[in-house]
Amino acid sequence: MQQLINGYTESCALVKARICELTQLKNKLKKQGREDTIGELDLERRIRLLYVENSQMEEIIEHLESCVRRTVQRGKT
Repeated sequence: MQQLINGYTESCALVKARICELTQLKNKLKKQGREDTIGELDLERRIRLLYVENSQMEEIIEHLESCVRRTVQRGKT
């Protein structure tokens, strides 16, 4: 179970890094006045989807950690 949690945690870190990259690209293009390129690359939608994906993975991590705590608790009783 801990491996699964670690895998999701690593995935969250990767998604956050990708959000950062895409946001920087969007801001750079916006400064250059290349709004059309932002639209072509669909950056807004991609960033929004990554935020959703990240929040879903964090919910899964919380659920898995809760399961681990309950299992440990049962072992103590």
